[in-house]
Amino acid sequence: MMTKIALFASLILNIILVGLLVCNARKTRRKHQNQKQPTLRTPANVRTISCPSCAQHIKFTLPIEGNKARCRKCHAQFKLDIDEHRNVYITEIKLPEDEQHIKSLADCYLILGLTAEALPIDIKAAYKKKISEYHPDRVGVFGAKIKQLAEEETRQINAAYAILQEQGMV
Repeated sequence: MMTKIALFASLILNIILVGLLVCNARKTRRKHQNQKQPTLRTPANVRTISCPSCAQHIKFTLPIEGNKARCRKCHAQFKLDIDEHRNVYITEIKLPEDEQHIKSLADCYLILGLTAEALPIDIKAAYKKKISEYHPDRVGVFGAKIKQLAEEETRQINAAYAILQEQGMV
């Protein structure tokens, strides 16, 4: 009888100890969750601006060499001015030229080598054929100038196809 009581008492003590350990673990977890994470401070000479054209964040370090910058995403060029408090302002902007001056659907069809009566399946086939001909990776072995021309032609083909897609022709 005595051993049964001793076993029962030790079982209850173990349950109480486990409960205390669980409560203590919860308290420490809440304590760590409530602590604020240290904020990372950027150095005083690092600035970030948004491109006025595409809203891409551009990070640079003061002092800057010259006063011109260029967005890596949309290739817009702008002039930066810095005042005596080291605030940066964009004073001029030059947007990139609009995709080799594609102005009409007729230009899009001409770039893809099609007529205005082309069906969507014909447009897709012509696009794939042109891209495979002018893709920079396929002509890269012929030299830097040919690759640059292929990149320009690929941009123009992609722009023409995108315009046709926007107009619902594809």
